[in-house]
Amino acid sequence: MTKFSRRCAQRNFYAATLTLALSIPALSAAQADDTHQNSATPEGHAPIMVMGDHRHKAGEFMVSLRHMSMKMSGNIKGTDELSAAQVLAERNAHGNPPNLRVVPQEMEMNMTMLGAMYAPSDKLTLLAMMMQIDNEMTLQTYQMDGTACPERFTSKASGQGDTIIGALIAGGDTRNGAWHYGLALSLPTGGIKETGRPITPMMCVQAGMDKRLPYPMQLGSGSYDFRPSLTYNGDWGDGGKWRVGAQAAAIIRLNDNGEDYRLGDKFELQGWVMRNLSPWASASLRFDAAHQNGMKGGDSAINLPVPTAQTRSHGGTYANISLGVNLIGQTGIWGGALAGHRLAIEWVSPVHQDANGVQMQRDDTLMLGWQKAF
Repeated sequence: MTKFSRRCAQRNFYAATLTLALSIPALSAAQADDTHQNSATPEGHAPIMVMGDHRHKAGEFMVSLRHMSMKMSGNIKGTDELSAAQVLAERNAHGNPPNLRVVPQEMEMNMTMLGAMYAPSDKLTLLAMMMQIDNEMTLQTYQMDGTACPERFTSKASGQGDTIIGALIAGGDTRNGAWHYGLALSLPTGGIKETGRPITPMMCVQAGMDKRLPYPMQLGSGSYDFRPSLTYNGDWGDGGKWRVGAQAAAIIRLNDNGEDYRLGDKFELQGWVMRNLSPWASASLRFDAAHQNGMKGGDSAINLPVPTAQTRSHGGTYANISLGVNLIGQTGIWGGALAGHRLAIEWVSPVHQDANGVQMQRDDTLMLGWQKAF
């Protein structure tokens, strides 16, 4: 397949993803019976990557723990993969040296999220989430003549991420399901001044002092971010074994942060189908598509000759396909010790990537999760 054909196929798939996410509510309304969501069943929750997917009854609590591992490797510009030589030919916006001299090789981001929900009424569910982030990136420095330095180096940043507080508000019922609003605020508790010591192009030696790490290595946005969403869940088909859902969500940056920049606003659509396999297990298929705008401003302390430090290399359009499994503990299994506990896993694979500027190419993501309502 030629590069042009592959690009057309990716864009056609992306369009199909958007269409599916928008059409699921109408599809389920036409085919569903009169049953509604029962969150104690394995198909009663959305796939574990979906946030704010369900509300609770008055007086009910829920706690959750999620762990996400995301990997990246290589570099792309738009939809095209780049060689190291092509990355080094890119202009360095910071002026000296005139071209980029450091090429990202691999990156792994691990995020652990602790969440809590409480419903003071049937129509309102309050939520909060804290997170721990661990970023690690391997990079290769090249000398001014294009010769690779003998050793690669690794940058690391770990600590608390941004904190989310908000509410889920009942919207309305359909013949087969219900929809609700989400209103949340992300608080800038994640660090945006993380540092490290790169290997410099001059003589291939480690920098003598700490340098501010590029934007993808920072732990938070540094700004207050408004996070609205609209979510639908409903039954599909006879027998109550199928569930469908869709969500539209956004992240709106409300201010420039303390380092005089703001990350780009993000808009996302996703849709999912879940199949009940047994009283304690279900499987899911999910599509998501997102667009993130470019960033505004820039941190004057982030000035390394690497793509991740270039403000033009931020945002883009992405789409993924995901497979997941939900397990719900039942009263009659193992003496009921796991009754009501939900264990879930979801694997996410990219199907379309169109990056602004030069960015690392996304590989697979894995999410593990546990939830328990009281």
